[in-house]
Amino acid sequence: MTTMKDRKFDDSLSQQEEAGGGIGSQGRRTSRRPQAVGLREVAARAGTAIATASAALHNTQSTTRFSAATRERVLAAAKELNYHPNALARALTGRLTKSLGVMFGHERASVAVANPYVFGVLQGIISAASDAAYNVVLLTEPWYNAERSQGILMDGRTDGVVLIAVATDSDVLSTLANAGVPAVAVSSRCEEYGVPSVDIDNCAGARMATNHLLDLGHRRIAHLGGDMNLTDAQERIEAFELTMADAGIPVKPEYLPPGVFGAKSGYERALRLLELPYRPTAIFAANDEMAFATIEAAQSRGLDVPGDLSVVGFDDISVPDNVSPWLTTIRQPLNEIGVTGATMLIALLNGEDLGPKTRIITPELIVRQSTAPPNTTRIRQ
Repeated sequence: MTTMKDRKFDDSLSQQEEAGGGIGSQGRRTSRRPQAVGLREVAARAGTAIATASAALHNTQSTTRFSAATRERVLAAAKELNYHPNALARALTGRLTKSLGVMFGHERASVAVANPYVFGVLQGIISAASDAAYNVVLLTEPWYNAERSQGILMDGRTDGVVLIAVATDSDVLSTLANAGVPAVAVSSRCEEYGVPSVDIDNCAGARMATNHLLDLGHRRIAHLGGDMNLTDAQERIEAFELTMADAGIPVKPEYLPPGVFGAKSGYERALRLLELPYRPTAIFAANDEMAFATIEAAQSRGLDVPGDLSVVGFDDISVPDNVSPWLTTIRQPLNEIGVTGATMLIALLNGEDLGPKTRIITPELIVRQSTAPPNTTRIRQ
């Protein structure tokens, strides 16, 4: 039986969804982009009252009576109009889940969490969420496209989402921005869509790595880049090339073998570089996994690191103490990045002032045992 209280509950939710605006969990007005399609349009398309359309979308059969056929009609209308329930509207009706979603931009969660970079960031997210009494929900599927994936982020399981390593050709940011889903991106730049983000200064880090090798006397420096649809890979290779150009040293095309982040790709490309007639005396890898794979490739060919080849990585991930030589790398504080991303999202959910919507963290060059001046007596001039 539908009570007056139930009707008020549904009407309140319906009005918020229809308006495309919301109020945060602390009663503060939140600012967000208007939805292109509101609940009123869905109800009109389905031929139902707004409260009925809202109840059907939220599957609240106990408060508003409707048939299975009506619900199917409402769902079909929502799909045709590309409409999803406003996540912020649930805050007014007490439906906050106190859960933060985490989605990995281009990998399944089962693969992504094995990545040392992702694992470090995730630890920071969990830490910040725990301190604020939020749970963390790992969204196991990556983002494919709006048509296939947007329902995952708008089904009410989470109050907002932290996106890690969003590809530049993905439509996830525009989709979430247009739908008003609270989100923060890590390792991506989102100024175009107004989505808050946190990232390392990739250009500064790549310049540090390249200048370190140049200062040691290296001139034949190669670069192992990552997936070129990821912002960090793009920025690191661009900064590498600019730094070499500033030093008056052209980079041979064969010193820039294309590939993706990962040990396998790094190992295979490193082998090809080391088999060149004029092999490089130093390699700057865009992440530590590829840097360690480069050292392994060099040692498999009887080359000494750093005697025959200097290697620099990027990330400063944790590795066993018995790995030799210890890697010179660019340190990015992964835990801090995760904490910052989660803290920004929680502030967004509470309607608080975020301050700068783009946070750029400064990296640090860590010099260890894998770099040294080139041994000119052992290389072909």
